[in-house]
Amino acid sequence: MTSRIAPSGNFKNPVGLVFRMLLSGKQAAYSALIHEALRIISRPADALLSRRERKMEEENSSVSQAGEFPVILVVGAPRSGTTLAYQTLARYLDVSCITNLTAMFPRSPVSATSLFGRLFRRSRADFRNYYGQTAGLDGPNDGFCIWNRWLGDDRYVPRTDLTAQEMAEMRRFFDHWCSSFRKPLLNKNNRNTSCLDLLARAIPNSFFVVIRRNPLMVAQSLINAREQVQGDKKVGWGLHAATQSESTDPLAYVDDVSRQVLQIEQELDGQLQSIGSERIIEITYEGLCESPLSVLRQISQSIPGVRLHENLASDELKPFQISAGKPLTEAEYDRLQMRFCEYRAANIMNPAKNF
Repeated sequence: MTSRIAPSGNFKNPVGLVFRMLLSGKQAAYSALIHEALRIISRPADALLSRRERKMEEENSSVSQAGEFPVILVVGAPRSGTTLAYQTLARYLDVSCITNLTAMFPRSPVSATSLFGRLFRRSRADFRNYYGQTAGLDGPNDGFCIWNRWLGDDRYVPRTDLTAQEMAEMRRFFDHWCSSFRKPLLNKNNRNTSCLDLLARAIPNSFFVVIRRNPLMVAQSLINAREQVQGDKKVGWGLHAATQSESTDPLAYVDDVSRQVLQIEQELDGQLQSIGSERIIEITYEGLCESPLSVLRQISQSIPGVRLHENLASDELKPFQISAGKPLTEAEYDRLQMRFCEYRAANIMNPAKNF
């Protein structure tokens, strides 16, 4: 069997995806469609605000202290619980974050968030999401509208050949954001998992919250995501996705997903080796679900300048139910288990991983 990386458009059939989102019954899916429509409508306002944005950034760069506030980046494999972690941290830590409102203004994200963000703040927690898409204009957003400036438009593969000038521009933007809101910045983007070393160098005040999950459950969820998002289990989805081609094996897509999970795990381990341990906080999806307040305390105590809204979290935060997702067929599950057992036997996947 041969595989190829998923096409740069990243979605096989956008029209079909819209219909599946409409039929999903998920509020976050409906919100994502509304946000996309609003993004198109907001283009003229974004263009006007971009002038204000440039002026603000120039003014801030002359008075702000570089790295005054930390930039907290949540990373990990897709379907590993990164979005739930993002939503939980955004709710209970005293941070700013890139929101669905921000994403409507790619040319003026700081100005738009500063001007309009307060109008859409919710009073209650909301942990719903649809494959990384959150509900509400104040819902945390992956921030591709910002990261794409330097890392490119492919949602699965980031650029890693940035020039010194581009890295300086990235650092200047995040200093501008933090200086404008006088708070740390929090963001989650799974694509960033592939360029942690680059981000650590470009943003010296960055810290990385790494989410791990049972690889078997990640693979199961990725297979289901292919079916829901792409409409076809044979079409890749997510970081390091590969699309099956020219294979007579009806379960070849299961092998593709198992290799995808393995590649992400290996790359993540390799990237983290180049970053100081004091900048890395590793948690598990299962641990977050079972004891979210303990995880919040661990993160707030590990990153200088980050404050936990202890009373709010104690009052309303409860353990999350660990998602089992849609079950695979017996043949799919057996194939996944076989592949992961082979990886462990060949010493190419950490045998300590929890399968």
